[in-house]
Amino acid sequence: MKTKSLTLISLFVAVMIVFGTLPTIQIPFIPVPFTFQMIGVMLVGSILGARKGFIAMLVFIILIAAGCPFLSGGRGGLAVLFGPTGGYILSWPIAVFVIGLITDHIKTMKFVVAQYYFAILVGIFIIYFSGILWLSIYNHLPLNSVIAGNSILFVLDLVKAALCATLSSQLRSRLAISGKLS
Repeated sequence: MKTKSLTLISLFVAVMIVFGTLPTIQIPFIPVPFTFQMIGVMLVGSILGARKGFIAMLVFIILIAAGCPFLSGGRGGLAVLFGPTGGYILSWPIAVFVIGLITDHIKTMKFVVAQYYFAILVGIFIIYFSGILWLSIYNHLPLNSVIAGNSILFVLDLVKAALCATLSSQLRSRLAISGKLS
């Protein structure tokens, strides 16, 4: 792996850590807090691409598993990864890979922000599918009530996705990351 790739991977692991330092917002009756780390997940996949993004997110998850308090609220450790919100967190590398896979294959600048938005939406659906299913099983809750409880967070993530699509479509080309647009 080239020095530039290692630097970018390290940079985006650091981005995830910085987003983890921002405070969480607990919404009543929802066990999953509103965090800014989802922005990091969206940016990692859409800027670094599939391979580098997956590696960056995998490194981040390994640091969390090792007990580093890099998740929102200063959390870390295996108990967090296998706790109620574990399904969301453990799906991040897969979501990042899929987001990156889609953005790696964008061939035209026409509607580029919309294409990035679509890629990020697919990643969000992966995260919510995994997280909602895990949370429902973990807490012995009906699936429909967990879906309803996550609807507020989902809407907020759609807004975050629009911001990230705009930002990442510009940053990726400026960082000259390998892909069709760079």
